[in-house]
This record gives sequence, structure tokens and C-alpha cells, in this order.
Amino acid sequence: MTGLVITTENEMHKVAYDPPHYEVIQEAVGGNCELVCPKGLQKPYCMMVNEEGRLLGMPFNPLGSYLCGTLIHGSFIVGDVIILRLGHYAGEPDLVGMSDEEAQQLGDWFVKISMGVVHWR
Repeated sequence: MTGLVITTENEMHKVAYDPPHYEVIQEAVGGNCELVCPKGLQKPYCMMVNEEGRLLGMPFNPLGSYLCGTLIHGSFIVGDVIILRLGHYAGEPDLVGMSDEEAQQLGDWFVKISMGVVHWR
């Protein structure tokens, strides 16, 4: 499975993992994670963020904030994020990764909509 990490410096990279994935997610976001389902991402995609990011003074994440509609409601995303997919694991609803190709296509779309500001590491 693959997750797509987007840093506060507008860099993206894919991270491969095998379930269980929570250690990979926590490492990607720098601590305890929280599920966010941004309106800027079509289902089944979701984003995991650091739930204490603002308290820890983490830097602003431009793409994460854009995907969550910050310009509409003013609440912004901080810290690195990881994009995953909602699905099922072992018969239960859970976060699942994407195929490498799916992560590549999603990342390429982020490059396109940001006019190259967001880029592959």
C-alpha cells in the first residue's frame, strides 16, 4: 500500500507500507493523528493530520489548507499530511493505502492544480 505525504514546504513523496499503518501515519504527521475528509478531495480519499499541530506551533500546510477549504471557513491545516483512502481492512472500515499508480496520479493532479508550486521530492 502507498500513502502520499505532502509537506509544509510543498514537497510530495510516496511512502509504502504494510498494515497496520498507524506507525507510518504518525511518523508522517509528526505525532498523534486525526482524520480529515477535505471537500477538495473526492471520496474515498482522506487526509491524516497531526491533531495537536496548532498547539505544537507546526508550520502552515498550503495544499492541505486549500483542500480543506481554508479560504471559505478560515480554519487552516498545519504540519505535514498524508493522503490515504477510506476502505476496509480485515472486513472492517479502516484507512487503506492506494496503489503506487493511484498515488502518482493524485500527486500529478496536485502539481497541476498548484501550477507547479507543489512538486515531487
